[in-house]
Amino acid sequence: MLQDSDSIMKAIQDHLGIHHGETTKDGLFTFTEVECLGACANAPMVQINDDYYEDLTYNTTVSLLKAFQHAAKVTGVSGGDTGLGGEARKGAVTSGDRNIKSGNEINEQGRAYEVGGAKIPTPGPLSGRKSCEPASGLTSLTSEPWGNETLRKDGAL
Repeated sequence: MLQDSDSIMKAIQDHLGIHHGETTKDGLFTFTEVECLGACANAPMVQINDDYYEDLTYNTTVSLLKAFQHAAKVTGVSGGDTGLGGEARKGAVTSGDRNIKSGNEINEQGRAYEVGGAKIPTPGPLSGRKSCEPASGLTSLTSEPWGNETLRKDGAL
């Protein structure tokens, strides 16, 4: 439970109306709590199919769920299908670098891909970070090393 992950669980419960271990009536979402998804620096996060969405807040979690619900409706994916991560994505225009502008941005960068005309946020940090660098900016290795460190001069490691 890192960095207000309780709010992410609350967002899922509030928006989908299910609790840990339950599946939505339409079969699209099953809510499972896990101890670790292996990216503490980008917590809190969720896994949807094979994709990880990181740096979440209550609001971005709800927006993410709405985007998947809308995409399921537009593409006709229903519970029990391989989901938007499977067959539906095969025909998708995947473009993590292409900015898709809309009035309902999910991540600050506007990064998304399209599935059958529905916009899905690109997996990864939804805060604008590109990876797991500190959210507040670089905090270490910001200057030359101090002290009497020397590098080898013979070309070897």
